[in-house]
Amino acid sequence: MNKKIIFVIIAILIIVGIVGIVCFGGKKNSDNNAKETNADQSTFSVKYKEVDITPGKEFSEEKIGEESNLSEIPSCAFNGVDKVYTYENFEIIVASVNGEDTVYSVYFDDDTMETPEGVKVTDTKDKMIEKYGTNYKQELGNKYIYTNNNVELSFIIESDVITAIEYTLITK
Repeated sequence: MNKKIIFVIIAILIIVGIVGIVCFGGKKNSDNNAKETNADQSTFSVKYKEVDITPGKEFSEEKIGEESNLSEIPSCAFNGVDKVYTYENFEIIVASVNGEDTVYSVYFDDDTMETPEGVKVTDTKDKMIEKYGTNYKQELGNKYIYTNNNVELSFIIESDVITAIEYTLITK
């Protein structure tokens, strides 16, 4: 199969997993509003074409200036539907929070995107630890999660190789 098709299938499975976790036992916001963030606090963020994409912050597709495929999925963490913007190398899930399009998660589809610290899909677990340290929690055996303020940065690792990277807004 074509690598791009495999990445799309993996991305879809991860989105379905996120929706499932949020709907059936993940961290859920009882009043359907994201926790407010302090703009002065640092948190995990992605920079793409000089645009900061930070879970919990407003999202503007126009700032990226690039075509995306847009789809919508029912939101379990918030009211209404979430928008899924799929770009060539990553996707962004956006939720309506207090009437504003807000980044809920960012998922890297391939090794052309990297974290600001220089970690990408196909890097090793050792590189992740070198850049982020050992202060992570481990779930499902192969998911390593770092938390910074209201954002989780997750790495999925198979045979000591990073196969997925995702930033997710923490909701309560």
